[in-house]
Amino acid sequence: MLLIPTVAPIPLVTDANGVVRINKTRVTLDTVVTAFLEGATAEEIKEQ
Repeated sequence: MLLIPTVAPIPLVTDANGVVRINKTRVTLDTVVTAFLEGATAEEIKEQ
């Protein structure tokens, strides 16, 4: 079985004010990073 690695694009965009957001949402990257640093799991961050 041959495994071929694929590359997924990072879903981040920078708005007109220079704020980095998750693509197609109003969620800022700062929000996600803060939740992660506070110990939230990926599933918890998604639910928030």
